[in-house]
Amino acid sequence: MSDELTLRPVRLSDAFSLQQNCWPGRPLTEVQAHLSRLLKWHEKGRGWGLVSLIRSRIVGFGQLTLWGRRAEICNLVVSEGWRGRGAGTALIRGLLKIAREQGIPEVEIGAAVSNPRALALYRRLGFHDRYRMLLDLGNGPELVIYLSLRPGDGDSS
Repeated sequence: MSDELTLRPVRLSDAFSLQQNCWPGRPLTEVQAHLSRLLKWHEKGRGWGLVSLIRSRIVGFGQLTLWGRRAEICNLVVSEGWRGRGAGTALIRGLLKIAREQGIPEVEIGAAVSNPRALALYRRLGFHDRYRMLLDLGNGPELVIYLSLRPGDGDSS
């Protein structure tokens, strides 16, 4: 990637840029509510969010949510024009770094079978298939593969 990509913690003030660049189909109020919930979880040590920026423009978002002793990377999204250029990889690596720092022993991530590029990326980063579920992601039921990783064991960050 020729442009310098940076990561930083998400802020509530990022809602408009995230809605415009990453979730154009979602109402702004929904994005604001999501970030507000995430920031409350963060205060309790149960949630973390990162944005990826190129030249100060938000091009991606990722979230790490703690469920017991396992965390999930979720709501990972990269602006359409920036996909395949390293922003998603950087977000995952940044979230895995947080998991290591927090002492979280296992992280999982899921992707629909219909998204082979995401599954290939997760496997390349060291995630291993764990289980499958049929979920409705908005367009009817589809098969989702959940993969897991022990931070520090297989991630190449």
